[in-house]
Amino acid sequence: MDFKIKKIILWPKSNIHAKKEIEFDLEKINVIVGDSQTGKSSIIPIIDYCLCSSKCTIPVGPIRKSTAWFGVLAISGDTELLLVRQEPGNQQSTNQMYYEEGKSINIPDLIEQSNRTTEQIVNRLNQICKLPSLDFAKDPNDRKPYEARPSFKDFLAFCFQSQHIIANPYTLFYQADTIDHKLKLRTIFPLALGLIRANTLELQRSINNLYDELKEKRGILTDKNKIRNAWESEIKGNYIKALELGILKNTPFPEETWKLEDYLIYLQQVPQLINDMKFPILSEGIINRVVKYTAKVQQNENEIISSLEEKTYRLSLLRTFKNGSTDYELAMKNQRSRLEPINNGWLHDKLKKADNCPVCGATEITSSEGIKNLINISESVQQKISQINESKNVLDKEITEIETGIRELEKQLNNTRIELDALGRRNEEIERQRNSIEEIFRYVGKIEQNLKNLDEIRIDSQLSKAISDLEDQIASLQKQLLLSNTRLDRDSIMRRIGQTINIYKQILKVEDAENPTEIDEKQLTLKIISSDNREDFLWEIGSGSNWMGYHISTILALQEYFLTLNNHNHTPTFVIFDQPSQAYFPEAIKLDKKGNGEQNSDDLERVKAIFVAFSEFLKRSKKKCQVIVLEHADKEYWNDVEFTHQIGDKRWTREEALIPKEWIS
Repeated sequence: MDFKIKKIILWPKSNIHAKKEIEFDLEKINVIVGDSQTGKSSIIPIIDYCLCSSKCTIPVGPIRKSTAWFGVLAISGDTELLLVRQEPGNQQSTNQMYYEEGKSINIPDLIEQSNRTTEQIVNRLNQICKLPSLDFAKDPNDRKPYEARPSFKDFLAFCFQSQHIIANPYTLFYQADTIDHKLKLRTIFPLALGLIRANTLELQRSINNLYDELKEKRGILTDKNKIRNAWESEIKGNYIKALELGILKNTPFPEETWKLEDYLIYLQQVPQLINDMKFPILSEGIINRVVKYTAKVQQNENEIISSLEEKTYRLSLLRTFKNGSTDYELAMKNQRSRLEPINNGWLHDKLKKADNCPVCGATEITSSEGIKNLINISESVQQKISQINESKNVLDKEITEIETGIRELEKQLNNTRIELDALGRRNEEIERQRNSIEEIFRYVGKIEQNLKNLDEIRIDSQLSKAISDLEDQIASLQKQLLLSNTRLDRDSIMRRIGQTINIYKQILKVEDAENPTEIDEKQLTLKIISSDNREDFLWEIGSGSNWMGYHISTILALQEYFLTLNNHNHTPTFVIFDQPSQAYFPEAIKLDKKGNGEQNSDDLERVKAIFVAFSEFLKRSKKKCQVIVLEHADKEYWNDVEFTHQIGDKRWTREEALIPKEWIS
């Protein structure tokens, strides 16, 4: 992506002061030289903030207190872009921005209000960067945050080397010290290298969409085939059932060699045959009337049973009573037989005519009374026997009547049960007819539904063709994807970048510069192969100067490779290094023009080597990538290096720093 920094612009919060502009050369090594606490290390955060970073990392203090708007004038091809963002105040950031785009932009003296949001600016920069609008998620329904669509901001990791990064053994790229940025950078790395291209993502997304559609259509076909298979598995039974129900007449019994089509020849006739069939017609309401009448007869049966039980119980009581009276009669007859002389013959007559004892002739009162009592008892026994005989006649008559009634009730009960049995058979016949008809219609409904399903499979013959077409489209796109992916070989690319890293390592005088160097995409660090084939990671290599040398070499090598991707390069064409010489020139030490101080001559040569590497980079890249250096070392140590250019021709001091003194006072 052709994208360079032309100017940095600051607008003061006080309108009485004019804006400040810092202009950069697009084809030079732009060097800002300054003391500590002069604002030079704020250049990267300012540019990053104006390029829509999610958080404002511009240091709090005089810069934030005195500046209302921060701006960057960038150039992409023949187009200038003015990106201005408001100072966020107490917030971490603000999405309010001012944006202009054109051939030549007149920078306004005052920014009164925003006209864009950061989201709108990011979208526009993504367009300029020619980034795909697709994300990296294989499953759109389960997209991880780092799998979101690539953004212009993601590629700034290859542009910035801030002070705490440039000699850091554990972090190679800008903001890769946070897990979120590290995961996102790892995701977009193949895209940055050109291994995955915008059209590759589009092809992959198209393939995924086609796969989703293919899965859906295959599911429909599978469901229909399940119906068909289920039909085939039970079709013979259904055909036999049709024969059993009398629906199919004069049709052959199925043979084992029959196939689905053989059964269908006959079964497809079933619906019409049913329409032509004559079923027994039932009178309207007949079932309800039969049910009501049956209930009435059943009630009559219950009443007969109740009467029969009552008479049976009464008959039982009468027979028990009759048996008891017979026993009493026998007892009375025994008494009568003992009193027989008194009741009959001469003794009975004598006793009735005389008052004296018929045996001894005595005339005592007691004897007379005793004789009279015997006579009374005898007469009473005789009377009771007569009464018993009369009651037995009554009992026998009643028993006979009850027995006759029971026989009549039994006859009625038998007749009623015969009628109920007849009614039951009639009801069963009606129910059987009804069930038979219902069974036939249920069967026919099932046949019609199965035939309909089979028809749908036949009618939707385009489904198989659609599936075949989708498979052909996927195969074609996969071939294109394969060609797109094989156009660039990952291993050859990484070897090429590693070889370029070694070129810059040698210029920068890194120890064992000839040892092969590889970028570990997973760990986002470097892996150095020692002379005895041992693999060492960057953090296992000693010395701050070596770490710095590896960082610069890697960024320059990557940018050099990115430029070869032409239209597929999504990384902005500028790099900014903040104090690369810090391993040799601590911030607290300032050398005089002759190099006096605590540094030895080798350190001075190494500082110069840094700028020689930048100069070599501009040559090799044909000045297509801009270099900006924020330095502490004076120009005397790099001024004779080709393509170097000091911004402002003066060293920044606390009196003349990024923020004008009058803005603060």
